[in-house]
Amino acid sequence: MKKGESLLSGKELVICTVTIFGLWSHSGTGEEWADDDNSVTSADAQAFKRACSCFGLGRYFYDVPAIWVDLDQNRQPAKTPVLSAWALPENWRKGMRPRARNSDEKPRAELQGKGPKEGNDGGQKKAIRRRDGNNSESGHGPAEKFNGSSGTNSDDELDQRIVGMEKAVGTVFYRNILQEYGRVNQPRLIRDAAVKQKVLLMLESVTRGIDRLEAVLKRIDPNTVQALLTKLQVSSLGQIADIKTLQHLVLGLEELSGPAQPHA
Repeated sequence: MKKGESLLSGKELVICTVTIFGLWSHSGTGEEWADDDNSVTSADAQAFKRACSCFGLGRYFYDVPAIWVDLDQNRQPAKTPVLSAWALPENWRKGMRPRARNSDEKPRAELQGKGPKEGNDGGQKKAIRRRDGNNSESGHGPAEKFNGSSGTNSDDELDQRIVGMEKAVGTVFYRNILQEYGRVNQPRLIRDAAVKQKVLLMLESVTRGIDRLEAVLKRIDPNTVQALLTKLQVSSLGQIADIKTLQHLVLGLEELSGPAQPHA
């Protein structure tokens, strides 16, 4: 099913073998649906990355929590994702940057770990109604001004931004993120600024996922939604309280309905 039309399609399968002389050889596989214009390129890249990971290259990426990233019309990240401090080279954390490739060769304005003050969607975040105790629906309120990327901030400012995200994601989701990534129930109890940044980053990721969910719900049959919820062992939308389930639901529904606009 693609954009509402049934298509007959097969898959492209690529096997890539990487050899480091004097050490070993490892192979990886990649696959992509053949109706994709870049199916061979995608499958080849996937196979190469998997083969390299067998040598340990980039294996730590498997341990990095997944986040939602918006893409532009060229399917490139609209905003550079923020990495945890442990994943950044020392000189990069100190502020050293390569020169940009533009005509005036000025250094890039945005630094890793620091993003623009406002979110790239330019709109208000609106969360689906959740069983969060107060049964409130967001989209208006303190969370709106906290939709930018999580940059370097004071502890108090970070605390305020994290607290402001509760209405955007729902109390249940909010508490689960705090517990999973901060091991606390209140952001002020987190002593490590890097951990606070991570918590804020994951909350912002959840709001983007909720936006995508709301968009796809408008163009898909409710019975299809319920069928996928049942497959994921979730009784209703209001019971979704973890990122993995939200991702599986959104990606599954988008695959069935066809994405309305590019996302990652």
